[in-house]
Amino acid sequence: MLVRRFGERAQFLTTFNPSYQREICTASDVCFFGDFPTLADIKAYGENFPIMWLMPQLDNLSNYCGCRDKLEGDVLEECAFVITSEYYYLKISEIMLFLHRVKAGRYGHLYGSVDPLKIMTFLHEFVKERFAAYDKREREEREKQRTESRKGCITWEEYVAIYKPKDTTHPLERTPATKQVEPTEPRESILHTARMLLTDPLADESTKNQYIRLFEKKYGCTPQKFIEQYEQDRAIQ
Repeated sequence: MLVRRFGERAQFLTTFNPSYQREICTASDVCFFGDFPTLADIKAYGENFPIMWLMPQLDNLSNYCGCRDKLEGDVLEECAFVITSEYYYLKISEIMLFLHRVKAGRYGHLYGSVDPLKIMTFLHEFVKERFAAYDKREREEREKQRTESRKGCITWEEYVAIYKPKDTTHPLERTPATKQVEPTEPRESILHTARMLLTDPLADESTKNQYIRLFEKKYGCTPQKFIEQYEQDRAIQ
């Protein structure tokens, strides 16, 4: 899968080299939610490939910081190993965004040397930001779904204005309780009321339950049962 999308190992390393940060890190949403592989995913190129990819990224950070004691040798490799083992679920785009933010001084400064422990502390802060971004995205998606579900729904007041403009009482309260559906009342109208009782997002739970009881008292069944029977009758027809 990775080879089909990104080519062989050498091509992957060339494409996602440290300079690629300039292309994607100006838009955090691209890095967080874009279609990029995780550190765990790129193990498909080889067990140690995530370390192989991450070491040049860390080396680039070390050179950028201009510290006297740079991150190199065994320490560089060990730092890459710890990151890939502890944060294997991060996308490579998220790792690049993290390094970009370190360069921007977002988490503090590296004085004198590029300290691996400092980098891990910075990464811990980045992961908090990532969780917050994903949580915000999820809340926005839920709100979008709620908005979509409200389309086509009307409130009781709107229902009264449309169907009974001269009578402001709730339609279920206008008719004496009976176990039989009035023959003059179309089933489609009752169906509309039943669905509205179950889906109206603006009615509080207490009001909704009250109207459901009125519906059951009038029509001899719950709104859900009426809908099910209506759909069964339609299927038979």
